Amino acid sequence: MWTELGRLNNEYKNLNLRDVIDYEKFCIISVVWHSTKIEGCSLTETDTKVLLENDITAAGKPLKDHLMIKDHFAAFQYIKEQAKQKRKLSIEFIQEIGGLVMKNTGSFTNTILGSFDTTKGDLRLAQVYVDKKYFPDYKKVPNLLEQLCKSVNEKIDTVKDIGILKLAADVQYNFVNIHPFGDGNGRTSRLLMNYIQLYHNEPLIKIFTEDRTEYIDALNETEEKENLEIFREFVGKQEIKFLTAEIEKYKKLNQGFMLMF
Repeated sequence: MWTELGRLNNEYKNLNLRDVIDYEKFCIISVVWHSTKIEGCSLTETDTKVLLENDITAAGKPLKDHLMIKDHFAAFQYIKEQAKQKRKLSIEFIQEIGGLVMKNTGSFTNTILGSFDTTKGDLRLAQVYVDKKYFPDYKKVPNLLEQLCKSVNEKIDTVKDIGILKLAADVQYNFVNIHPFGDGNGRTSRLLMNYIQLYHNEPLIKIFTEDRTEYIDALNETEEKENLEIFREFVGKQEIKFLTAEIEKYKKLNQGFMLMF
């Protein structure tokens, strides 16, 4: 699989798609749509394009879903600029991203331990339970994030080739299992994954919404078996799917267009 991914990666880069007008923008829009759809957003991919291109909302669909899309896109644009500056990970940086993701859909939460605001990227001050799992105690979150940032920063300038994608997968897996925010953890984890890609000028990683079940299963199985290769391979297969689709689209373009009457 990794050999095939390396071959597709080289073929994709040789197409020089970044030189195509608006290619990167529409690629980001698609990645954003899939990421928000995984979290339950009701907009279609076309709705998302029209919203972000023309600021036109989809009839009959919740305002919150539109704001979720716009916030996620703004956060993506932000990490793209930070990647150009080769900014290293830090808790502050992660909070900035989390705050942008939840800017218009987050909330202020009061607990007996204090208050936190997801619109500002505040770390949670409460226990979180999702499906069949408890995430780490909130008191452990700052130290876990520090460890994550330290580990990533030690590797980020030395990884290369397939090692870049594996680091990106590791970042997403570890971050989403720390679950440092009251909401927006999944979207932020996928942004951090793509931050590694952007940092190295590598193709973006798209987690396809139709593969949501396999995605969750890969996260759970990785934890159960304590084997990062499981999630790395899932992300690798998603990247193969993405690169293959993009290369096929380009090949169809080169077949030419014929007028139809």
